[in-house]
Amino acid sequence: MSLSPGNTPLIAVLVKTFNELHAPLSASIGAIWRGTGSPPEGKTILQNQLILTAQRFVNIRECSDQEKQRYFEEICRCFNLQCEGERFPVRDKSFFDSNIIQKLNRMPASVSYLEEYDARHGTNFADKARSALFQFANLIIKSDGKVTKSEEAALLKFKETVYPPGSNAPKELEKDTARETQEQVEALEAEPPRSLEDLLEELGSLIGLERVKNEVKQLVNFLRVQQMRQAKGMPTLPVSRHLVFYGNPGTGKTTVARLLAQIYRALEILSAGHLLETDRSGLVAGYVGQTALKVKEVVNKALGGILFIDEAYSLSSGDGEDFGREAVETLLKMMEDHRHDLVVVVAGYTTKMDEFLSSNPGLRSRFNKFIYFEDYTAEQLKQIFQSFCKKAGFILTPAAEERLANVFGLLTALRDESFGNARAARNLFEATISKQANRIVSLPEIDERVLSTIEAEDIPEAEEMQTRTDQPFTRN
Repeated sequence: MSLSPGNTPLIAVLVKTFNELHAPLSASIGAIWRGTGSPPEGKTILQNQLILTAQRFVNIRECSDQEKQRYFEEICRCFNLQCEGERFPVRDKSFFDSNIIQKLNRMPASVSYLEEYDARHGTNFADKARSALFQFANLIIKSDGKVTKSEEAALLKFKETVYPPGSNAPKELEKDTARETQEQVEALEAEPPRSLEDLLEELGSLIGLERVKNEVKQLVNFLRVQQMRQAKGMPTLPVSRHLVFYGNPGTGKTTVARLLAQIYRALEILSAGHLLETDRSGLVAGYVGQTALKVKEVVNKALGGILFIDEAYSLSSGDGEDFGREAVETLLKMMEDHRHDLVVVVAGYTTKMDEFLSSNPGLRSRFNKFIYFEDYTAEQLKQIFQSFCKKAGFILTPAAEERLANVFGLLTALRDESFGNARAARNLFEATISKQANRIVSLPEIDERVLSTIEAEDIPEAEEMQTRTDQPFTRN
């Protein structure tokens, strides 16, 4: 029993992904560590998880202990794991005792720490860790091309552990997601399309995004004129309806894409007008021969609407053997096959998106419309915060409004490309509500006014929010 050469690209991608998780994992552990002594390194936590996972899944293979040992050591070599002293047989009843099994059947500590990091930064490292851990287990189980019932049951249990209810499970295994997408499409098709005027009015009501609004309106006007020319038998200009959204996180890309899907339906360009969001983990499979099938499944769910691919540049971030290239090639073919009822929007950081489009000649020809999402200003972030307050029934005192403006002024002055924008506003709002609750819970009398009022002291200082995101803070 051995890893096949066909798994080499997957191993390279997983090793790269695990290495990328070390830094945010260490940062998160250091930020919340309450134990005695120095906190453990993220690399150590993750490697221990991989060794334990490898031992468990290798142990249920139907082969001799000697073969298991060789296979386990090969996996450890491929993933740079220190496995000295780890020997098979692993003594099921003693090695995998109840305490060990409980640990294996709980959410991996690495994922929990990364969830905390994501909450502070607006990143998605926890999802990347889930995907990589699940692909790691898949690799061990499926490398010989067969899966026994016991292996299948163990893999399913691991999947349920790594992807608890409500998390972003792999698309090909998440049947509920497929059903929800179909229900969304059916619900939209059952309703008459919203008027173009109504949709454009909603677009115009979004805070900030003036450049984006103008770009979308120009695109809509161009498409309408082309439809008028076609109706009169006049020549029309060929145009790609696929779009590139580029800019930093939290700048409204998904919100605008969802509105655009309905606008395209109002223009009778798309039949359903729904939005299907995905990323690399939803398009690239963890083992040989499955990526094309996975892409086709996702595209089929998106037909009639917009397929929104976040961090699309990650599809071209691997080496020449990476499965991401297969995903791109399959996607391009399906975009051509379904060009009359599918629109694809790719999104991500500005420089990385340019590199992505340069990775395949077909991408440049299909994505020639670019919309840039600018960072929100301090005043716009304040307005977003106030919109959260209004929806939740809170009122800011004048002093609180002044402090809010100062906090956003400091945060925006120090931001980099990882700044969360609207996510930062939501994080500040949630921290504010928490501080308000701590302030009023011990008051002798609490009425509706007290419950709904946010005072200046409830709003965290900029330094506190910087600490929450592990970013350096310097007051000029």
